Amino acid sequence: MKKSIMTIIAIATIAAMSACQSSKETNKTETVETTVTETMNEQPIALAMPRVIIYKTTGDFSNLVPLSMDDSKTQIISLPDPADIKENKRPTQLANGYLLDNFGIGKNVVYTDYTYEQYAALESVPELEVLMQHIVERNPLVEYYASGAEYPRTGEARTIEALNEVIANGMEGFVKLNL
Repeated sequence: MKKSIMTIIAIATIAAMSACQSSKETNKTETVETTVTETMNEQPIALAMPRVIIYKTTGDFSNLVPLSMDDSKTQIISLPDPADIKENKRPTQLANGYLLDNFGIGKNVVYTDYTYEQYAALESVPELEVLMQHIVERNPLVEYYASGAEYPRTGEARTIEALNEVIANGMEGFVKLNL
């Protein structure tokens, strides 16, 4: 068994080394990396890292279950399972009426009239037609910001104090997304 693993590791190492020997291969790799970087630069959010979302809404929806809709807001594209509704999914109140997303909302969020408690108590996910009837706000977002590539997304940078400082500094390190 040890010999098989060692053989596999040796073959993988030789293959990796031979791929790096040719300058032509290196240029291909650089081109791919440049393309990925350029694509990421066109999209102002680093896709490989979790984003921090800060937003404002037209009203207080902090206890209502959100859903994600398509761009036309006529079809539900993402909804939670009642078992996934937890207290820590509610947004965190920040300074100046801003909220920190803990749920994973997007710019096409809508809110239902289900409270977190009501939805969590359901035995199964409601039918889409039923959910559509429970939507109470189709355009709740006033402002929507996502952390940019330069903003640290974990640890101390995610504390309420740190995010309130971001707000006080004009959302430095965040990108305002079009709604």
